[in-house]
Amino acid sequence: MISGILFLTLQTTLFSIFPIHRMKPDLVLILTLFLGISSPPLSGGMLVFFLGYLTDLFSGNSFGLYAFSRLFLFNSAQLLKDRIYLESYFSRALFVFLFTLTEAILVVVLVKAFYPELSRSLSPFFLTGLFPQSFSTAFFAPVLFSIFKKGYSLLSAQPRMVLGDKG
Repeated sequence: MISGILFLTLQTTLFSIFPIHRMKPDLVLILTLFLGISSPPLSGGMLVFFLGYLTDLFSGNSFGLYAFSRLFLFNSAQLLKDRIYLESYFSRALFVFLFTLTEAILVVVLVKAFYPELSRSLSPFFLTGLFPQSFSTAFFAPVLFSIFKKGYSLLSAQPRMVLGDKG
């Protein structure tokens, strides 16, 4: 939870000053996909929905676009987690790249459905903005997956008894 809020804060503040705005990775999306393959459905889904809702608040979306799309990606990753191999750098990067593209397509479809007047201006952005962001998100994903995996294993480890503790 804390890491998600930290990543959301980094995305909306620090990454917004990068000169190339289309190359900033989506750290919350990487965390969403990691939670999708490693956390229980109920608690992970609630956390992902909350992070998606916060993303909507920070980005100005009022109708829950990211709350819905992130929960959709989380559930899709939950369904695929036992069917795919995600131990190599390339497989993790490809996994995140494909899910980033999936979210972009979902967002474009939802925006076209709710705001048809904006649909003409989204087509150029899909080609010029989507692929650079997908590549940068996929580039950082394997490193962050390793960090998340270590942190997740530390948090879920049982505390060991120390000499002198009564149990």
